[in-house]
Amino acid sequence: MTSLVRFVQNGTVAWGTLHADAVTVLAVEGCVYGDWRPGAPVGSLAELDLLPPCEPNVIAALAYNYKDLVGPRNQYEEPLVFLKAPTCVIPSTEAVRVPSWVDRVWVEVELAIVVGRPIFSADRDEAARAILGYTIANDVTASNICGRDHHLARSKSLPTFCPVGDLLRRPVATSSLAMTTTINGRRTQCGTTTNRILDDIDALVLVSRIVALQPGDLVLTGTPAGAMDSIIRPGDRVELAVESIGNLSNPIVGSELG
Repeated sequence: MTSLVRFVQNGTVAWGTLHADAVTVLAVEGCVYGDWRPGAPVGSLAELDLLPPCEPNVIAALAYNYKDLVGPRNQYEEPLVFLKAPTCVIPSTEAVRVPSWVDRVWVEVELAIVVGRPIFSADRDEAARAILGYTIANDVTASNICGRDHHLARSKSLPTFCPVGDLLRRPVATSSLAMTTTINGRRTQCGTTTNRILDDIDALVLVSRIVALQPGDLVLTGTPAGAMDSIIRPGDRVELAVESIGNLSNPIVGSELG
């Protein structure tokens, strides 16, 4: 498995790849979205200022893509698709800020796809080739405005409402990965990607029928049951994990902004 990272060094944003020792980061020579090769060491993973391994102009996300969330059905409907603002992406350990005027906020553990090439109205083969790799994301969500915010702009796109992992993993078999959410040591979500209605490729096919995706864009593939048990408040600490993909650890703080 290859692990890619994005980092800031001497004021410059760059991509790197993790050495086999799982400690040393090597420079990426070439374009991470095309042809590249490992270069010289740039530092250890622990000492680098890491950024989310994506550069999204679009964050598209699936809702109701897990059978344990939707409940038993003879036939499952197509998941819903919504957008989050790219400005809500934060690194894996940064604080999530909860505005004082929001009634209720919860977290959702998600397997996320980083897009590696342009696609629009893709078939399955095109979608498969467009997957650069995988990371973990937290689809932080606020309560809606009595159902009037049909596009979920307030609910999904407040600043800091999309923590993203440090590592971009590739290739990964994602058909049966454990996913967990823990708040202050209490487990609130415990699911598996086995329960998805649409897999990675079908999720990209669906999203690409709605919006043109570009290299660096992020697609969140849904969350298992338990999100409504995952209410957060200032002072909490949230730990999210997706097996073989990564972890998030974010403190929750209050904010008057927004």
